[in-house]
Amino acid sequence: MSDVLIITSRNVVTSGGEFSLIKNRARALEDNWGITSDVVALCNTRLNVAPGTEAFGSGEYVRCDFMNPISLLSGYKQLISRAEALLKEGHYRAALLSGVGVFRYIGRLKRCVEGKGTLICADVHGYFGDGAILSRDEPFLLGSFHRLASAVEEFEQRRYLRLYDRIFTVSRAYRKFLCETAGCKYEQFYIVPCATGSVPNYSADDVAANRSKYRQKYSVDPDEALLVYSGGASSWQCLPQTVQLYQQIKSRIPARLLILSGDTATVRHVVGNVDDVLIDSYQPCELPEVFCAADYFIMLREDVPTNHFAYPNKFLEYVAAHRPVITTPFVLDIAEEIEANEVGIIYDGDMDRLLSSMRDFSLDPASCDCLVRQVSFGETLRPFVHDLGVGLNL
Repeated sequence: MSDVLIITSRNVVTSGGEFSLIKNRARALEDNWGITSDVVALCNTRLNVAPGTEAFGSGEYVRCDFMNPISLLSGYKQLISRAEALLKEGHYRAALLSGVGVFRYIGRLKRCVEGKGTLICADVHGYFGDGAILSRDEPFLLGSFHRLASAVEEFEQRRYLRLYDRIFTVSRAYRKFLCETAGCKYEQFYIVPCATGSVPNYSADDVAANRSKYRQKYSVDPDEALLVYSGGASSWQCLPQTVQLYQQIKSRIPARLLILSGDTATVRHVVGNVDDVLIDSYQPCELPEVFCAADYFIMLREDVPTNHFAYPNKFLEYVAAHRPVITTPFVLDIAEEIEANEVGIIYDGDMDRLLSSMRDFSLDPASCDCLVRQVSFGETLRPFVHDLGVGLNL
């Protein structure tokens, strides 16, 4: 029997953003404080994940077809029934619920742990309208499914979150939003972004060698500013706007743009006929070495609620590379971090101001490392660990 029971309808059987937050947080709890986790989760049969090969690892997985309403409803029934049985049988310190369709079961699950002192926590990964934004890039049927899921998520967050003992979310901005719109209280929240706190362990000579290696590979002249974008080509990642900004910068100063993505075909389609853009692909473990070649990173986002309340872990990857991040002001927590720690430049559409900031910018690597450490699991999980009654000195 473990200390924490994770109950989720999110995808933890294949790698991805949802999986990364849940798995890396569970790993941090165990590595830092010996707090172990069990998982009971829905598994979409359309993902074709064979039993025993789930990305999260050992656990209990309820298999159902997410696109078949009867199968999906049956899956939820089995998921919650099994969670109830585990909570009644065991002595968990906490239960963490996440995903569409599970928050409504707060009453049933609380009754299972009456008198046990178990914290029942909601694990809110992001804005309830994320599915509607995601659907813009999807075929009609899949997009309709995500729009419906978004509506369910909005109802559940507004109706049920206030009833939970504690609420995990990734940003201060979303905490404020939920307090204003869902009747939650500040003291209910743990602010825990997906942040492992890892930084490249390179010496000054290593950085210089990597920088020379990759700038030579891409024929970047010494006087050219290398702008680096790392990510996909989804509309919310603003790749066309990134290319447009690069063209504006290049018209004023010598510059090159390097796009690093696992989906180079889609990236080339989005970039179009801008033939001087460099496009390449690496394994995630190789990126810190390539990042040494950068002068600036670009992370633009639109002015929409999904971005207001997010905390992209890509930002921390950039900061860990000790290079300034050029970003828009719309990811609210990130904008605050940049202002407070001076690790980047906020681009508000004023090109003259941006170029002046780029010319005069001075980055303190110690500030970068401090920020990465402050938002790491090792720090942000401490209030949760304290509430579980586990010693923080472990």
